[in-house]
Amino acid sequence: MWLSACSSPLKSDLPADQTYQLNPQVALAPQRLSINLYVPKVSVSPALDSAHITLIKPGFQQDFIAHSRWPDDLSVYLHAVMLDTLSRSGGFQSVSEQMLGKGGNYKLLLRVSAFQAEYPPDGKGNAAVVVAMESILVRVQDQRVMGQHRYDSRKENIPVSTSKIVEALNQALAESTRQLIQDLQRDL
Repeated sequence: MWLSACSSPLKSDLPADQTYQLNPQVALAPQRLSINLYVPKVSVSPALDSAHITLIKPGFQQDFIAHSRWPDDLSVYLHAVMLDTLSRSGGFQSVSEQMLGKGGNYKLLLRVSAFQAEYPPDGKGNAAVVVAMESILVRVQDQRVMGQHRYDSRKENIPVSTSKIVEALNQALAESTRQLIQDLQRDL
């Protein structure tokens, strides 16, 4: 009897985590530049760099949205999302996490300082989402900084629902990425 009790699987009554994904939509770039864009790992503020979806509560208390997560730690996941989104824009000869070829290489450094949902100060009502990102474009050949920009996107009045919050984060990331692509095209 003791052996049969040990061999039966334990089941949790907690709901399973729901994994959410981002897919920022950007229009095709106005021109395709003959450059290889190298994007090393995205730097994310350590407080945000987990697979949990960050939530800021009143009094600047950091928490996470229960039973909700990204497919990987935020730095790893946003790196993959940015590589895919920049590739889909069609604005560059190549977009890669490695340097390609001998010439025409540019390194794009990205740092994310905010990527979270925020509850209202009184804890009642709708949420807001915030995405803040900085970029530095460097010509690899001579390590010359070609451009440096900051992107801040805030969406207000988001219903307190994980799917609505993720949708708003996706829209805010798309806005920032569209501006990033325009700036890259201008800087080059």
